[in-house]
Amino acid sequence: MKRLQIVFNTALLLIAGNSFAAPYQTCSEQLQDSLIQKFKLTNPRFANTEAKTYQSCIHLDNQQKIQLIAISQPIAYKSYDEMEHDLNLYLIDSSQHKILQKYKAPETFYSDADHYDGAKLHTTRFSTLTDIDVVGIETSSSHQGGFTYSHSNLTLFKVNPRQPIKEIGGISMNDSGDERIGNCPENSNSEVRSILILSNKTTHGLQDMILKETKNQTKTNYKTCTSVKKQYKQQQTLKFNGQVYKFQHHNFLSIDPF
Repeated sequence: MKRLQIVFNTALLLIAGNSFAAPYQTCSEQLQDSLIQKFKLTNPRFANTEAKTYQSCIHLDNQQKIQLIAISQPIAYKSYDEMEHDLNLYLIDSSQHKILQKYKAPETFYSDADHYDGAKLHTTRFSTLTDIDVVGIETSSSHQGGFTYSHSNLTLFKVNPRQPIKEIGGISMNDSGDERIGNCPENSNSEVRSILILSNKTTHGLQDMILKETKNQTKTNYKTCTSVKKQYKQQQTLKFNGQVYKFQHHNFLSIDPF
């Protein structure tokens, strides 16, 4: 499955002092559906197949006049394990009944070895600066088989009614996998979970972020059914370079293929 170039996964976002950044509010289902119908944002071409259309909506302002809608819909379909989805963002002023900005992801999502499980807007605020909205799109995929695993990613976008929607980076953060063989009470498995701590320091106009990763690993000897558990931790600071968030290193923790 192709993924967006760099991505941030479903993550808990903290700000300095360990307080939580106030989340965006989710649109009502009625408002979401009415905006999608009004602006004809979806295509029912594969409505009678297993291919799903994923859609979500958040309010960017407290007055609930400006909405951001994410839609990922099928553009090719052969079977449940062989389909392709796109991803589009629409910034809408519902009070003025007009689309302010549009964004189309340059790559598509395929279901093949990995099954594409959808996309949705994250309600976390990735900026607490005045009049600056940094929004995340959460995407996920999974595989069922001898080695079963799942990925959940988040891509960051800078959103402004007066400027084009701009992708500014991200990384795969929440992964899990386990080996489903044998009769032991516990299989080999590993899981990587991460949090982002939003700093009060800024670089090129956006806040620095501290990425903290934790990996929990269990390795099982299937002859003796004995298991060894280990935990790994690391962190790094992400800084905005004016175009995207840059990492200090790319040696991320990852799940084990066993």
